[in-house]
Amino acid sequence: MGNSGLKRKTERRDNENKQLRNYNFETYGESITGNCPLCGEEKFSSWRFELLLCKSCSIVFSPKVWTLGIEEQMEDKFFGSHYVERKVSFWVDLFEGLNNRRVIRRLARLHLTGKRLLEIGVGSGSFLSYARKAGFYVTGCDLSPSISRKVEQRHGIPVRCCKIEDLAEGERYDIVVANHVLEHVQRPISFLSSINRVLNEGGVVHIAVPNLRCWEARLPGWIGYQPYHLLYFSPETLKIAIEQAGLYLEKSITHESFSGWFLAILRTCLGLITRRFKRSSKDGILQTAVPRKTPSLMEHIYRSTMVLSGSILYPFRRFQSMLGRGDELVCIARKGNM
Repeated sequence: MGNSGLKRKTERRDNENKQLRNYNFETYGESITGNCPLCGEEKFSSWRFELLLCKSCSIVFSPKVWTLGIEEQMEDKFFGSHYVERKVSFWVDLFEGLNNRRVIRRLARLHLTGKRLLEIGVGSGSFLSYARKAGFYVTGCDLSPSISRKVEQRHGIPVRCCKIEDLAEGERYDIVVANHVLEHVQRPISFLSSINRVLNEGGVVHIAVPNLRCWEARLPGWIGYQPYHLLYFSPETLKIAIEQAGLYLEKSITHESFSGWFLAILRTCLGLITRRFKRSSKDGILQTAVPRKTPSLMEHIYRSTMVLSGSILYPFRRFQSMLGRGDELVCIARKGNM
């Protein structure tokens, strides 16, 4: 290697070390540990948007994962009472219905030992309601007291307001659905081990997370980059977490949503044009300032354009999913190898 190449390599390493020193624990509050949340190693490199990459297992994560109580803080900030009180439009109901149907279709193709179903992270409660209509005996589990109450009142479905780790020792289920939850937790193996504990023998867990291997993840406006996401999984790192928790990975697929490219490009362009991307070491990720409330007419135009773009890109989206590059990573795991 020439002197110029060696110099560039040294400068790059020095800059990397300088960035890592900026991730001090005082910035993020009281620290749990400086170890990788997946493999426990201590060697990291800086990644895009102030995120970190573990040099051992290759998981990408936010330094906020080392902050005590960060899960509860994020739950309160982003999914508190204001989240429950938000007005849900026709479009949101439509998209949730399509997602619910897709998950139930996947479950129907599996060998199930029973129909007792637990959903972790209940959102609006629409999936639990849909699953109940499909013949499952449903229960929810959510950290938010306001969301838990709302779902119980609206749908008449029992919701345990606690972490999965705190469920009663005797509770057992045949299916656990954890869609877009794992990226919010600090200790993924502990979380999945608790799912393993509440599953009956031969029971299955349906896990969905944003896919860091999707092509949109190269854009700063990718919808997967959120200030409340602590972990960013690839198929390889999610497989590690599942197997370390004692579960058997039965199936791994990706799904490219019809809105993936539209939102990634729109959010990226908005940030570049208005210069409203906010780089914050506290949030650990590039964010776009987007109005929380959208007028009804504007929402119809916005959603219609999204659907149209997704329809036009359908062949490309199918191809992307087949290559494992869809923006949603879905894994089906089982307790015990059947």
